[in-house]
Amino acid sequence: MSVAIGLLLGLTVIVTWFAAFALWRLPRALDRLHVLAFLNVTTSVLVTAAAFLADGVSGRSVKILLTMVVFLAWAAVLSHVSGRAVLMREGRSA
Repeated sequence: MSVAIGLLLGLTVIVTWFAAFALWRLPRALDRLHVLAFLNVTTSVLVTAAAFLADGVSGRSVKILLTMVVFLAWAAVLSHVSGRAVLMREGRSA
């Protein structure tokens, strides 16, 4: 079980480094927003899966799941608002 948890957390680190490299390489702000959305979703799901593997269905893992849901909802709102701000700054309409 601890091997699976280690693999999930290791994959989380790899995805984070991949996103950091993509942020460095992508030229436009809207492209970078897509990378951040990918990073938010994948790392949240991987960490939540690792928590459920570590504890099973417990109070702590359910709290992590609820935190992930709130985090993803808030990240979606922030991505949308940031994307509209970038478009308005460039002089285009959404």
